[in-house]
Amino acid sequence: MHNKGVQKESMKPFIVLWVIFLFTATLEAAELSLPTRDLNSTNITYNYTSGRSYNVKFEEKGVSYRYLTGSKPEKWWGPFPYQAFKIEDEVYFASWFEEGYGDYVTLLINFNNNLLYGSAILSGKTVHFHGAEIVKTDRK
Repeated sequence: MHNKGVQKESMKPFIVLWVIFLFTATLEAAELSLPTRDLNSTNITYNYTSGRSYNVKFEEKGVSYRYLTGSKPEKWWGPFPYQAFKIEDEVYFASWFEEGYGDYVTLLINFNNNLLYGSAILSGKTVHFHGAEIVKTDRK
């Protein structure tokens, strides 16, 4: 019996090391993404479930868009400085603020399944929160 107690005691350092390894491996897997400019030279057209359609282009100078179902579908709005993260392969999270209009927009763009999720605060008071299907993509 005394021998089993010694075996248990000798296993403690191994168990502690194993727990430390599992904890640090989990930390590495959960690292935050770094900002990216991978969306530059990307042009997408998408249709929201609400019926709104947009054409958005990302460039180094900023993001610009056309509100295709609005009263001026040919007019480009922007460019507005944008930020983006690459969440995983072909999945991006982008945002921008439209100075002078009070609109703050965020997009979760998934090129793997051609889906997009948009959230916006429009004119500082109206909330937009819809999914969309990406119907056209041009990426360089």
